[in-house]
This record gives sequence, structure tokens and C-alpha cells, in this order.
Amino acid sequence: RCITPAQGFPLVLQRAEQFVQPHVALVGDAAHVVHPLAGQGMNLGLRDVVELGRVMADKESFRSEGDLRLLRRYERARATDLLSLTAATDGLHRLFSLPGSPARVVRNLGMRAVGSQGLIKRLLIGHALG
Repeated sequence: RCITPAQGFPLVLQRAEQFVQPHVALVGDAAHVVHPLAGQGMNLGLRDVVELGRVMADKESFRSEGDLRLLRRYERARATDLLSLTAATDGLHRLFSLPGSPARVVRNLGMRAVGSQGLIKRLLIGHALG
């Protein structure tokens, strides 16, 4: 039995101001939330984990795992991927939220153009998969 009314939360782009502090590294949805329309949130989180693991595997022996200088390597390494994918998903969300016939025509033309160009489609899929 439901004891509270149903709740809704707006889907908005969110990103932590800092991903690392001494002895703390944010990954996945704790670090960034993208609109689910592109289904990329899990992929981003998995790439975060892979990169953090790589940084830890390559750490100098004199550094502890919580060393801020070490953790900043992870933060810097993830910056470009996160920026490009969050901009793309937010841009798609905004594009598909525009009302009216002109916006619908532009969207449809763009989707058809991308769908008919195998190379562009493969490049976009490759980038999304990391």
C-alpha cells in the first residue's frame, strides 16, 4: 500500500563541481547525471571506473590511493569525454523539446541525414561506446 503520493523529479543535466577530494573520487551518477534519452549514463559510469582503475594501477609507489594529486589525474582524464557526451545529450534533449512544425522538420531532416550516412553513424556510435 502506498503511504505517500507519487513524486516526480525533473530530468536535468547535473555535474559535480569537483569529482575528487583527498581520499574521495566520485564516479557514475554521483559525479554526473545525463538525460536518459541517449542511454549513456551507465556507459559513462563504466568508463569512470575503468579510468580510475587505470590511474590507480599506474600510481607511483610513494603515493597513497587517496593522494589528491593522483586523484586529479582521474578527474582530468575524464573531462573531455564527459563534456562532449553531456553536451550531446543535453543538446538532443533541448532539440527534441522544441515545439512547433519548424523544429520537427529540422529534427526529422537531421535524423534522416545521420541515419543515411553509415560513416557518420558509426562514428557517433563509436564515440558513445567509448
